[in-house]
Amino acid sequence: MELRSEPLPSRRGRWPVPLWALAALVLVGIGLYNRRALLWRPAELLPPTAEPTPDTISLKAQAGAFADEGRLQDAVTAYHTLADLETDDPEPLIALSRLYLLFGDVDQALATARQAVARAGAHVDALNALGRALDWQGEYEEAVNALVEALTLDPNHSDTLAILGEVYADVGNWNRAETYLNQALARNDRNVLAWRNFGLLYERQGRYEEALAALDQGLALAPQAWHLELHKGRLYEALSEWDQALAAYQRAVDVNPHIAQTWDALGFGYYKVGNDLEALRVLKQAVEVDPRSGQAQAHLGTAYYRLRNYEKAVEVLTDAQRLLGNRTRIEYLYQLGLSYIYKEPSECDKAQPWLLAALELDPDSGPALAGLAACPPAGA
Repeated sequence: MELRSEPLPSRRGRWPVPLWALAALVLVGIGLYNRRALLWRPAELLPPTAEPTPDTISLKAQAGAFADEGRLQDAVTAYHTLADLETDDPEPLIALSRLYLLFGDVDQALATARQAVARAGAHVDALNALGRALDWQGEYEEAVNALVEALTLDPNHSDTLAILGEVYADVGNWNRAETYLNQALARNDRNVLAWRNFGLLYERQGRYEEALAALDQGLALAPQAWHLELHKGRLYEALSEWDQALAAYQRAVDVNPHIAQTWDALGFGYYKVGNDLEALRVLKQAVEVDPRSGQAQAHLGTAYYRLRNYEKAVEVLTDAQRLLGNRTRIEYLYQLGLSYIYKEPSECDKAQPWLLAALELDPDSGPALAGLAACPPAGA
């Protein structure tokens, strides 16, 4: 039986596109027509994406590393950023208060400590920072009040006890100071602040050798504590052991060359022993490290003055006075006035205000009176 074969279907007369596809195209067209206003709207730029929030954990680690390395200005900048980012956290402000004390900027140390307490209230470290800044400001009663409050929160806090010892050393209550410092070390014999404050207590009592031994205990625990080396240098100066003093200042520079304080202490040490050229070299380095250090600028200006480079003395002492403000010492004022007189050409009119400012601090200042005798004010 022969199978009947079906003819192949012809393409003639068939739709080239399936009906379902045509239906989809119609629906798309209707949709586009209904949205024609949106399609014809001019293109708009997308708003910029928000800046990502900095990684505060990394920033904290970086700020701590800067502080450990002695890069204090970098640490201050990092902690300020943290304080702005974490507006409820007192820790960056506590760290800033400690750093400002190392800079000797007591006003800023006190301001940031107050901000820390305002954020945290009953917070031991914030109260400790406030108590210590108040002590450095000479507000001893307020300092004790803050520290007693901290001690109420944690009677065994070694730092609180160490700072109380510092306050009582500053007011001359030796027995109570020693009691608190011994308690601090009984709770933590590795507390560098307590050893530092024992050095302060012994220094206040004129027991310089014991003070040096206490500072060495602190340095054994924290060899990077450059401020303890500066303290040792000051004690060696009191003992007139100038080689030892300069060696301590040099160690401070070696440990932390990133701040003006260490270079300034070394340079002014050379000045005190009469090595003016070495003093000039090192003090210029101090100013290069931190041109904002009024003390370094003043010491450099003093070195120029003694070397009779009066033109440079005028320039540098003017900068020092601007930076120091009401912390300017009388010798910087009359040296600036006398430099205007001694330089070529002499400028008496510019000398007089500085000499008069020196006399406001001490009406019997011999150098200021001598300068005014050489350049009397008009009508005098």
